[in-house]
Amino acid sequence: MNLIALVALPFLAALPFNRPDTVSISLFTLFKPETLQLRLASGDGAILDAEGLAGSRALGRGEQIRIRLSGNRLSLVAAGSGGTIKQSFLTERILIAPDDFATIELSVPGKIKRTVRGTLRIDTGASGRGPLRILLTTNRESAVASVVAAETSRREPAALMAIAVVVRTFMSSNAGRHSNEGFDFCDTTHCQFYRGEQDLSDSVATPVISRAVARTVGQILSFEGRPVEGYYTAACGGLLATPSMVWGGSTSYPYRRIACHWCQHSRFNRWRRSAAADQILKSLSEFTASKLSPATEIVANNDQPTGFVQSVTLLDRGRRVVLSADSFRRAIGLRLGWNTVLSPTFTVERRGATFIFRGRGFGSQVGLCEEGAVAQAASGRGYREILSFYYPNTDIAEAASHE
Repeated sequence: MNLIALVALPFLAALPFNRPDTVSISLFTLFKPETLQLRLASGDGAILDAEGLAGSRALGRGEQIRIRLSGNRLSLVAAGSGGTIKQSFLTERILIAPDDFATIELSVPGKIKRTVRGTLRIDTGASGRGPLRILLTTNRESAVASVVAAETSRREPAALMAIAVVVRTFMSSNAGRHSNEGFDFCDTTHCQFYRGEQDLSDSVATPVISRAVARTVGQILSFEGRPVEGYYTAACGGLLATPSMVWGGSTSYPYRRIACHWCQHSRFNRWRRSAAADQILKSLSEFTASKLSPATEIVANNDQPTGFVQSVTLLDRGRRVVLSADSFRRAIGLRLGWNTVLSPTFTVERRGATFIFRGRGFGSQVGLCEEGAVAQAASGRGYREILSFYYPNTDIAEAASHE
């Protein structure tokens, strides 16, 4: 059993979230769960503590924990492997500290499952009325490996090393991104896509990713002595965008519109997607809190000749609603998934009851192009060359020196 975790557990809530060796991640962010099930997935055990519980208790193999929102409190029911209830009580906060090598399986019944490594804190959320807030505090390098594994299924070492550096750079430059909500990062693409240990279960992939992370441990990209923002995209479609184009505002690093021929053979270099018009308009209605009629027109205002969409105009019987391309994609993605409008470079056409989208690239089109990095690695380029291509004039520094 991890005695340090046992001694430290009552004080976990007071630990700072910006320790350089750990990150705190909100789990199941998009699902807003009111019920959670968990069990020990691997390792010798874990310690469970909760307000109102007389002392800490061990969580062993085969034991199932069910946590449910009950008013402004949490209802916890612990059952043995045979389903026999061993303990139940109400509390406001639950803390679970696995031993050093243990993992915890979490599931939102009927929706999603994750296996994670680190310490968990579960409470009733910032409002005290739910949904459940599930916070994972985990080792930063472990989180880097999980994000790298979730980002790509390719196994070129140099590409994985480059991606690991950029992922770590994002964590360093954006620490406390959700500090007003009590954690560093969410587990969605708003921050970085985090799926816990799920993508590290492949016996072939895991060693390659682990080596890539270990060989770059602590390394981040810096510009004029400061970490860059660390943006990256699945595929740029041949031409990178800048953060100001996609999200507005300014950045500490002068991102450029770099032409990238390396991803030209990607399946995302050119794409076509279609979706039912009523579903698209329902998504936009919910996002804008404005009911749109079936006759609504969608006009993508493109930057010629690149095709990058600067804004999207919704025309509905004299009404005019203007959205940024990022907001338009987010509105549709939140309801229909992110595989509908893949990037900010697209056209839109209506054919009867269907909208057809055509475009280039996948993701924000900002920063390192993962498909391009893989192609460069396959051609023999090292990870430093890859990073220099996408982030000219940057240096590789140690994250600890910037904390």
